[in-house]
Amino acid sequence: MLRKILVLIMVLGSLQAQPIQADAPESSIERVLANRLYYHGKEVVVEGEVEKIKYTTSSSGNPYTLFDLHDDEENSVGVYTKGRIPIFKGAKVRVVGKFKKEKEYAIFKFKNVIKAKEVEKLG
Repeated sequence: MLRKILVLIMVLGSLQAQPIQADAPESSIERVLANRLYYHGKEVVVEGEVEKIKYTTSSSGNPYTLFDLHDDEENSVGVYTKGRIPIFKGAKVRVVGKFKKEKEYAIFKFKNVIKAKEVEKLG
């Protein structure tokens, strides 16, 4: 019995000592675009600079924010998220969301987009 308790304590101790792994490791826009098939449908974490912001409303009346996110090498992805988020052109942000190499909406097709579940302003 004592041996089982000691083994349990050792196992629990080793679990607590391990760092928690994020669901999606941080990547770069360049890496995501270079490996579009691999990242398609997966959660990604990317950082970049905001450009071309558009606030819109869906046909069902839900507000959305759309913007392009680019890195220092001018690689770019489209980002969309529910609601109106207070960002501006030139802002540095971190985006967490699901990448799609192609997204269809009604009769439109969009390439290289992230459906953001989190947009965080940096510095």
